Formats: sequence, C-alpha cells, structure tokens
Amino acid sequence: MSEVQLSDRIRMAHTIEVESATRKKVALKVSWYDVHGKNHTQNYSLNEGSTIEL
Repeated sequence: MSEVQLSDRIRMAHTIEVESATRKKVALKVSWYDVHGKNHTQNYSLNEGSTIEL
C-alpha cells in the first residue's frame, strides 16, 4: 500500500483515537474501511507544532 498522508486518512476515517498525549507528542490511531469493506488501522505520531485539518 502506498504511503498516504495523515490528512487524507482522517478524511476516510471512521474512528480516530488518541492513544497518548504527552507534552510534545500526540499518538493517534486512525481506522478506516477500504473500497472492499476491509478494515485498516494505522498509528500516527504528531510532534509539537504540527497541525491537521479535521
């Protein structure tokens, strides 16, 4: 599977979970369904100062 940016995954997501939030880092778990109905999950880490659009 090709690497997809976090903002694109968030648009396709059915669930976004905050796994942990520390002073300078946030860990997210993003889950989505592909065109075949298969569930996928990927973990992302955001550093301080990062922005994402919801």
